[in-house]
Amino acid sequence: MNDISPELKKLFLKYDGDTKKLLQEHPNLDYLYALSDIRENLLEWYEFDEAGSLLQIGSDYGALTGLYSRRVRQVTVLEPEHNNLSVNRLRNEKQDNIRYITGELDSFEEEGFDYVVMVGSLMPPYDKHIKKAKSLLKPEGKLILSICNRLGLKYQAGAVPDKDRLSRTEVLELLCGEDGQQGKAEFYYPMPDYRLPVTMYSDEYLPGKGDLTHAILAYDYPKYLRFDLGKMFDEVCEGKQFETFANSFLTIWSRYEEN
Repeated sequence: MNDISPELKKLFLKYDGDTKKLLQEHPNLDYLYALSDIRENLLEWYEFDEAGSLLQIGSDYGALTGLYSRRVRQVTVLEPEHNNLSVNRLRNEKQDNIRYITGELDSFEEEGFDYVVMVGSLMPPYDKHIKKAKSLLKPEGKLILSICNRLGLKYQAGAVPDKDRLSRTEVLELLCGEDGQQGKAEFYYPMPDYRLPVTMYSDEYLPGKGDLTHAILAYDYPKYLRFDLGKMFDEVCEGKQFETFANSFLTIWSRYEEN
């Protein structure tokens, strides 16, 4: 991804933090991903513990940092790119419960977080980084992970996927082990994807045939799709395979079943 932090900072200051007006007058997909309030839909519904501490691994330009800071007592942002942090600081400068650290997950040693969040920031080696993230949690803590699905219909239709992507089975094995006994993972399915989610499905509430026929809006679709995406989603929903072919995942992992 190109570094657009200099232009974002310039525009953010020009519009005095009014991101809605900024996006209206500068309709750019990269700006939309970086600044849109829709980004918060991914976890706006989740009931965080207000007294909790949260580690955000990889923040991009701070699209979700503000949400976390409003929902928990203390937020620590771990981000390898200094320019990303500079934009994050600027847009969340009024929040006094955010700590910013420039660094990599491999060398981060603090522990005891209630939540560790990795939204679009899991990188190879996946197993090593999942293990490291888990080690930073309290015994009853939760690892929140969101990633692009390598089998997502959106990408099979021609949209460009993230560099790092995994199937549902791969995510489940990383979190719970091949035997499925290493904790519990709850799966959610943001549509059209985790970057700009409009609707959230879960294993308890899956879409049926017709639910997605006209609800597949995405800003990064190619001009010409390889097939009728609405029709294909109808097929996978009717065949009870939506979980396999959803565009992306949001998972919440905990060590204990009761959590």
